[in-house]
Amino acid sequence: MTITKPRLAAAASLAAIGFSLVAVTACSSGSATVAGPGAAGASTPAAGAPAAAGQTSGKPLNGCTLVTPQELSQAVGVKYTAISGAGTLCNVTGASDTSSFSYAVNKEGGPLNTWSGTVATIKADDGSVTSVSGIGDRAAQGGAKEFAAESGGYIVVVINADFNVATASTFTRTKKIEKLLLSKL
Repeated sequence: MTITKPRLAAAASLAAIGFSLVAVTACSSGSATVAGPGAAGASTPAAGAPAAAGQTSGKPLNGCTLVTPQELSQAVGVKYTAISGAGTLCNVTGASDTSSFSYAVNKEGGPLNTWSGTVATIKADDGSVTSVSGIGDRAAQGGAKEFAAESGGYIVVVINADFNVATASTFTRTKKIEKLLLSKL
């Protein structure tokens, strides 16, 4: 199946990394294996780890409730009208098609949710990956649409927040979104 709309392609890509943020296997073909929702360690805080702000320890993190559309709008300077989804994959609706984007928030842990797996997926999807300083404990951006940051044992992936706009190469919107989301964990 060929996806011709960039937003649909982005959603498909985020779905591939969002539900558990990837488990890359060492295959000679370079393919990636993705665990489905509810995989062990996918979003449950580890024993003794602090729960995210507004979350109850021991319960899965719902990344879609970390921020409101109004908080995103204020942080980024773009009008956002809704956040939909539950658990790890969240879709943000903007006032225009070019301002809509998706994000995922997952607890890092086990072989299925790793920083190295997330970076490998960004490189496979975007063709390149570059380390970025000043956001979380570590951050990386792809060539055009994907950006991830890790902080306090959580991995936050934002996709297409700067797609089809003048800020695509600098990830200006995405960096503001990442900082806001990380501040809520």
